[in-house]
Amino acid sequence: RLFFPITAAAVASGVERPAQTRPVSGLRILLVDDDPLILNSLRDVLEADGQRVTIANGGREGIDVFVAAEKRGEPFAVVITDLGMPHIDGRAVAAAVHRASPATPIILLTGWGQRLIDADEIPSHVSRVLTKPPKLDTLRAALAQVTHSPRPDGADAVAPKNQ
Repeated sequence: RLFFPITAAAVASGVERPAQTRPVSGLRILLVDDDPLILNSLRDVLEADGQRVTIANGGREGIDVFVAAEKRGEPFAVVITDLGMPHIDGRAVAAAVHRASPATPIILLTGWGQRLIDADEIPSHVSRVLTKPPKLDTLRAALAQVTHSPRPDGADAVAPKNQ
């Protein structure tokens, strides 16, 4: 690893170090995908970060799990869903989540991420689109941003839609 110190001149000029955003641990996350390998690997990584992850195998199960949790008064802090799933895709999952709980952030995972962004086909209720498989740092930053976790430098994170 290379480390480059920030000079006093850089600090005075307003140049900042890259933000190291990390989500708050203990978030209740619903992870929806039809690929067991993705489900299990993302669950393991997120749980190692201290998150509480519930997995759903496919869109129908994801919607059912989300709605049942809302009815029990145990809402999810964020939903991460794959776009390309048979029968009920990620757009339908995102729409159902948004109808049930408009404030719940939704992260859409897709192998077609850049194409969606370029064609401006991202549903308005989707908070972030990440390419699949997501890089761990990118996923952590997205979680921090959509849950509005404070950054270590004291500034609030912003939740951009496309990254």
